[in-house]
Amino acid sequence: LGDVYKRQDKMNYLVSKIVTFLTEQEVISSESDVQDFYRYGIEISISSFLNIFLVLLLGIIINHIAESIIFLLLFILIRSFTGGYHADTYFRCNLLMCITFILTVLANCMFSNKLSLSIIIVLICVTELIVSVLGPIENKNKPIDDSKKIKLKITGTAMTSIINCAGLILRESYLGTMIIFTTFLIVLLMIAAKVKEAKFQERGGNSCEKVQENDS
Repeated sequence: LGDVYKRQDKMNYLVSKIVTFLTEQEVISSESDVQDFYRYGIEISISSFLNIFLVLLLGIIINHIAESIIFLLLFILIRSFTGGYHADTYFRCNLLMCITFILTVLANCMFSNKLSLSIIIVLICVTELIVSVLGPIENKNKPIDDSKKIKLKITGTAMTSIINCAGLILRESYLGTMIIFTTFLIVLLMIAAKVKEAKFQERGGNSCEKVQENDS
């Protein structure tokens, strides 16, 4: 835990330095609301950049760069409409991103060209069902009004359908199954988010527990 807190402190220190610099340069106001807004935005940007960098680096190291690009593109694109699981710290977010990428590549290596058409169709149907039922999952720091929820749900479901259709057409190729596995992973993280939310509510929403919501 000590290493986790040290990494979090480094993140806070870096963000504070950036916010202070922007304030001194009169780029942003010194008002607390404005400071908090930019602090959160900078934290999210740094964490997102690290996620992209680490996944691409892993892709290069394990010689699966094409898969890392597909993983990132689909993850960022679909999650922007469906939402999903958020780790409690930025370090855990980065770690989770790397682990899920490795697991997805391993699954693709093991099962590519080995899945029957019926199994692929089942995976796609399960993916579409979960996206249409659970999406979009709200970020606690960014509530979504009901009208926007409907638009996000429709867009997310349609986009996932198009992407899965592409994976189905390319199913005999290595990249086709990577598409299907990645979309399936995204809905698993959506389920994980709902489970986490349910457990938090069972504990009565302990106010002492600080949850940092970010796009992982």
